[in-house]
Parts: sequence; C-alpha cells; structure tokens
Amino acid sequence: MKEHSGGKSSSLKIIGLSVAILVLVALVIVAVVFLYNPHISVPGDYRTIQEAIDAADDGEVIVVEPGVYYEQIDFMGKSITVRSTNPEDPEVVSETTIDGRRRSSVVTFQSGEGEDAVLEGLTLTGGVGTLETIAYVEDGEEDEVEGYIGGGIIVKAGSSPTIINNFIVGNNAELEGGGIAVLGNSDPVIRYNLIEGNTAYSGAGIKVWESSPIIEENTFRQNQAFYLGGAIAVDLESSPSISGNEIYNNSATGGGGIFVLNSNPLITGNLIERNTSIWYGGGIFIDNCSPTVDSNDISKNRADNFGGGIAVSGSSTPTFSNNQINDNYSEESGGGIAVIEGADPNIIDNIISDNTVLLGGGGIFIKGASATINSNNIFKNRVQQDGGGIAILNESTVEIFGNIIDENMAGRAGGAMVIGEDSASVLEDNTISSNVAATGGGLLVQQSTLTMKNNVLSDNAAMGGSGGAIIMVLNTVAEITGNDFIGNIAVEFGGGIVAFEQSVVMLRLNNFTDNEAYLGGGAFVGQDEASIDLNDPDDNTYSGNMPEDVEEEQSEDNGEVGDED
Repeated sequence: MKEHSGGKSSSLKIIGLSVAILVLVALVIVAVVFLYNPHISVPGDYRTIQEAIDAADDGEVIVVEPGVYYEQIDFMGKSITVRSTNPEDPEVVSETTIDGRRRSSVVTFQSGEGEDAVLEGLTLTGGVGTLETIAYVEDGEEDEVEGYIGGGIIVKAGSSPTIINNFIVGNNAELEGGGIAVLGNSDPVIRYNLIEGNTAYSGAGIKVWESSPIIEENTFRQNQAFYLGGAIAVDLESSPSISGNEIYNNSATGGGGIFVLNSNPLITGNLIERNTSIWYGGGIFIDNCSPTVDSNDISKNRADNFGGGIAVSGSSTPTFSNNQINDNYSEESGGGIAVIEGADPNIIDNIISDNTVLLGGGGIFIKGASATINSNNIFKNRVQQDGGGIAILNESTVEIFGNIIDENMAGRAGGAMVIGEDSASVLEDNTISSNVAATGGGLLVQQSTLTMKNNVLSDNAAMGGSGGAIIMVLNTVAEITGNDFIGNIAVEFGGGIVAFEQSVVMLRLNNFTDNEAYLGGGAFVGQDEASIDLNDPDDNTYSGNMPEDVEEEQSEDNGEVGDED
C-alpha cells in the first residue's frame, strides 16, 4: 500500500510541475507581447508618418491612428505597410487623413518598391502632384511636356506597390493623374479604393504611361478631366488590367469614363455608367490602339458627338465582346458605338439596346472605317434621322454576320440600318425584324454595294414611304441571295424590296411571303432606270404578297409599265 501511495504522490508532483511550466510560458509570452509591440504607432511612437517610415525596417507595419496628418510621405524603397487602425471600416478610413496641403503629391513611390510596400486604409487629399517631364505621342510624333502629375499618389521608376482600401479624394494635377499617376514601367496593384472628386488635364482619377498596373474593384466617381479620361487615361504602350471597377459620374472632353491611346489594356467586368464627354466616347474613347473590352456594363453614358457609349478612332482594332451597351445617348453619330477615322473593331456577342442619337446610328455608327459585327443583339435603338440600329457611311467596309437586329426605329430612313456614301457591306445569317422608319423599314442602301445571303427580314415597316424591308437608291449595286422576306410593309412601293435611281439588284433563290405595299408587294423597281435581275425562269418564290409579287415601272423613254409575277 505504501508503494502505491508513493506512486500517486509522484504523479501529482509531475502534474504540478507541468502546470507551473505552462503558467511560466504564458507569462513569458504576455511579457514579450507587452514589451514588444510589432507595430509602429503614429502618433504614439512617432509624431509624423514620414518619421515612422524613416525609422522602419523592411517587414514592419506602421499603424496610423485617426486624425489629420498634414504632410507628404515617401516610402523610400522600403517593404513596409502604412495603414489605418482598421482599413476595412470606411468610417476609420475617412477619419485617418493625410492632407498634402497643396504642396506636392501626397504619397510617393519612386525607389523601386515592390508589392510588399503597402498603403492601406487611409484618406489622401489636398495633393497637387510632382513636377515631371513626360513623353507623349500626338499624330504619330513623339514629344515631351513638363508639368505636375500624380496629385494623390505618384508611382514611378519601376515601382510596384500595393494600394488598397484607400479614399483618394479631392486631389488635383495640373497635367496628368489627379488621383494617381503611374509611369516609368511601374506595375502597382490598385484595388478596393474610392477615387473621387479629383481633377486633371488628363486622367483625373488615374493616368498610366508605359506601365501595366492592376486596377481592380475600385470606385471612380465625380472625377473631371479637362481633356481626356475622366476616370482613367492609359497612354504610351501600357497594358494595364482594368477589371471589376465601378466608374460613374465622371466627365471629360473625350472619354468621360476611360480613354486609351497607343496601348492595349484589358478592360473587363466594369460598370461604366453615367459618364459624360463633349466629343468622343461618353463611356470609353479608344484611339490608335487595340484593347480588349469584354463583359462590361456600359450604360447611360452621354457624348455630345461621336459615341454615347464608346468611340473608336485612328488605327484602332479593338475587340468588344459580351458587353451590355445600353441606354447611352449622343446628339450626333452613334448612340451606342461610333467607329470613325480608319478604325476596324471586332464587335461580337454584345447586347446593344435602347441607345439614342439625333443624327446617325442609334446603336452603331461607322464612318470612314471598317468593322466586323458578329452575333450581337441590336434592338430598340432610336435615331431621329437615319439608321436606327446601324449607320454605315463614307466609304466604310463592314461585315455583319449572325446578328439579331430587332425593333429599332429611324425617324427618316433605315429602321434597322442605313448604308451609304460608297460603302460596302456583307450581311449574312442575320435576323432583321420589326424595325420601323418612314422609308426603308429595314434597310436604306444609297450609292453603295450590298451583298446579302441567308438573312431573315420580317415584319419591318416603311410607315411613310417605300421599301418595307429594303430600299436601294442612287446607283446601289446589290446581290441578294437565299433570304426570307416575310410580312414586311410599305405605304408606297415595295413591301419587300424597292430599287430606284439606276440601282441594279440581283435576286436569286429568295422567298417573298406576305409582304404588302401600294405597288409591288414583293419587289418594286422603277424611277430612273433601276433594274432587278432575275433568273429565267425566276428562281425566287412568292406567296401571299399584295398586290403583286414583282412590279416594274418604266419611264416613257424606256417603254411601258409592266408587271412580272
């Protein structure tokens, strides 16, 4: 029994010793934590943020208490974090402010900082930028200009910091980058920031040159550029990724939301809404470059001229895919998209709807340019004059495949489309239905070349004139093969097709069903030596057209008026 009792006592001693050791370890940990704070506190440890940066070693975290700090800071090439006490709390961020006092950029990265240099959860205001000489290209000529850039933040000299969860508000740059300027092969990550109320000549929110930052999930609002790029301007061989941002209520002379020049960014998944410009591109303006613009919502933007939603010019070959381009407005030239001056975009799989313009191209306007328009849904766009869905003018060359062009409206001509001024278009496998205009309910083709194959044109209406589906005038040459013309209506001539003024139309293997007009329910040809070329025997099919299938009117010099059924 004694031996058993001794074993129990020994076990109790071991347990007691273990508990004592655990208590001692816990006390040591508490003491270490108490004696060594891994954060540098401002103003607890240092009066200013810059003093804390000067004293910090790589890897350290500077925590800034709420308050207003009147200074400008430079990260000095260090891999440190400067943050507020709670970067996830908007109230804390708004109450932790660095005010640049209109003396320089508020924050500078200029010493090759990497992604471990982190600016997080602060409000930056009152910056006016840093004096720099920057390169630019205009009309193919390189030049340099000196001015103040980067009002809130300047990132240069190959620096690539992480800028997250900040409020960058109320900064100004005389030249570029009111909120942020990124230049000199710098690739920062700019994420989750509010960029608001900044001004600059160009790039009021952010300006990028020769750099490839990640600009992701930020909010840009109420920034104003006096020239180009209300929210974002990208220039000079830059390739940023611009994704998941909310870009709204910004303004500029051109590119109210985004401006891109000589660069190839990826612009994807953004909300681009209610931005305004005086000239090109209320939402986006692209000049002389080839970006990818994919899966964005580009809505309710406005340009006085050229592209309420998007404008494309110069030698640009962008791809627009899977975007919602809706409810934009321009007074002239392209409510949704304007393509001008030699541009050649690929427009594929977009929804382009409810856009409005006074003159030319409710959905898409193309002038002196080219385009491929493939598999889009183009509907309910409106124009006061010509081309409710699409306007193609001034020696443009356009291929239009597999689209639904539906319920568009023109006050004058071409409810779905106008093609004019020595342009050439190929239309294949499209559905063109329920469009309305005074003349040419579906298409007006004027002094141009048209090739149509395997399209369906149905229920289009010329409510005040001729050409329920198509009217062709002024030396138009058309080859129309294998199409279905169904239920189109014209008040005057040609429920399906009408040709006037020396136009020459070849019809092969088409189906004309239930079309209606005053004369020529299926097709009408007349006035000034127009002609329709039919095979002999005619290989088109006709059914239910009123009052006749094909009506040919000849002038007195060319013989009598005749019918061909």
